[in-house]
Amino acid sequence: MSADDVARVFAIEDKVERLKAATEGVAAAQQTINELTRIRRAVIRELHADGWTFARIGAAAGLSRARIHQVSTQGPVPEGLFFGHGSLTVLAPEVRAGRLLGAPDPAAAERLAELLRQLGFAATVETFLPGRPVDLNRDGLVILGGPELSPSLRQLVVADPRLRRTVTRAGDTRRGIEDRAARRVYRPGGTEPHDIAYLARLPRPDRRGSIMVIDGLHPPGSLGAIRLLATRLATLHERASTHLFSVLIAVRYDRTTGEPIDADLLTPVYRHETDSRLATTRVRP
Repeated sequence: MSADDVARVFAIEDKVERLKAATEGVAAAQQTINELTRIRRAVIRELHADGWTFARIGAAAGLSRARIHQVSTQGPVPEGLFFGHGSLTVLAPEVRAGRLLGAPDPAAAERLAELLRQLGFAATVETFLPGRPVDLNRDGLVILGGPELSPSLRQLVVADPRLRRTVTRAGDTRRGIEDRAARRVYRPGGTEPHDIAYLARLPRPDRRGSIMVIDGLHPPGSLGAIRLLATRLATLHERASTHLFSVLIAVRYDRTTGEPIDADLLTPVYRHETDSRLATTRVRP
C-alpha cells in the first residue's frame, strides 16, 4: 500500500468504512510482506548454495551477518514458490449429488486451500459447472479435476508432451496415464487399495502463464497428491522449480475412509524444457 493509499483511507469520513478499508489494507500489506519474505529467503538459500557466506550476503544486502542468518529461517518457506506468487484460486467442479468421473474428493479443495494458506498465500476456492467451458486464462489457478470435467481441461492436458490420459480399447472407461517415452501405462491396481494422481504445471491457453493441475484417477488420489505437496514440497520445488512439468504420484489409501496412508513419486519429475519460458504461475505486466 502506497502513501497515497494510506492517505485515501485516512480521509474516509464514515468510521465503519474507514475501518473496513484499513483492515483490507493491512491484509494486502501482509500478503506483500509474505511474498517478499519468501523471495528473500529463497535468494539467500541460492546464494549460500553458490558458496556465498552469510557475511558476504549481508554485506551485499546492507544487513549484518547475524541478521541475514536470522531472516534466512523466518517467514514463509522458499519452496512455496513452487506455486508461484500472488493470490491463488483453487478451482474445483461443483458436484451436487453422487460421484462424477474425474471429480476430486469433496474435501480436496478446502484441504488444498488450507495448505496454501499455511504456506503464506491468500487462497480461495471457486467452483465450475462440469461439462462447461472454463476460463483458464487467469493468474494463480490451481485446478482440481480431470479432463472429463470440461472441454477446457481436455485442451489443457493435451499440452503435456510426456504424460497422456489413455484407455485400453474402445469403450473402456478405466482411467490410466501413459508415459509416452517410457511406453508404459499406469493404472490403479494390486492387492492394496491404491490410486494414481497426476500433478502438472501446464501452459495457459493464451500462453501468457501457466496453471497447476491436480487430478487423481479416483477421489483418494486427489487427497494423496495434496498429502505429497504437504510433505515433499521441497523435493518437488528442487526438481521442478518454476518450469513446466508433470509427474505421477502413487497413493495408498484406507479402503474404508478413502484417506491417504502414503503418497510418493511414481515417476520422475519430467520438466517440459521447450516451454520453460511459460512456467511462471503468475505473470506481471
